[in-house]
Amino acid sequence: MKKKREKKELDYLLIPTGWEEQRKERTMKELEQRSVKNIYMLAGCNSEEDIFYLGKMLETKEKGKKILRMGIVTFPLHYIKYRMIIKRAQKQGIFPKNAETENVRTEESFKQTIYGILGLIEDIFNERHLDEKSIINRNNTWLMKHVGVRLKEFLKRHM
Repeated sequence: MKKKREKKELDYLLIPTGWEEQRKERTMKELEQRSVKNIYMLAGCNSEEDIFYLGKMLETKEKGKKILRMGIVTFPLHYIKYRMIIKRAQKQGIFPKNAETENVRTEESFKQTIYGILGLIEDIFNERHLDEKSIINRNNTWLMKHVGVRLKEFLKRHM
């Protein structure tokens, strides 16, 4: 019989907004399985804003700590997007380089898969510098203006 691997303690459990019921359920399950020091709701307008302000907070609060272990409660494609943004923010020096993240995985619905794919495409084609101005102007990209808005309207009507 295999012995269940014990999960490492997390410094931060990060919960993005949206799909609250799904994330609440997964968060409660995770809290039963491991120790978590801090829980934060990421309430930005988008993933980039979440990471930008989280990075600012962590740089001051966690300076000098060897490793920051963080779990992000979200569906797999959204987690990939967060990882891409975190790597970009680390290169820019606005997110701690000692941060280790893991996906506290939720189920991924068809709708979330579509959102996830669009988000990844947008990030691949529009790799912006992370600052307040780029976060505010995020919806001015070609993809968001022409495809994203129409697809979001379609998904709201049909799902």
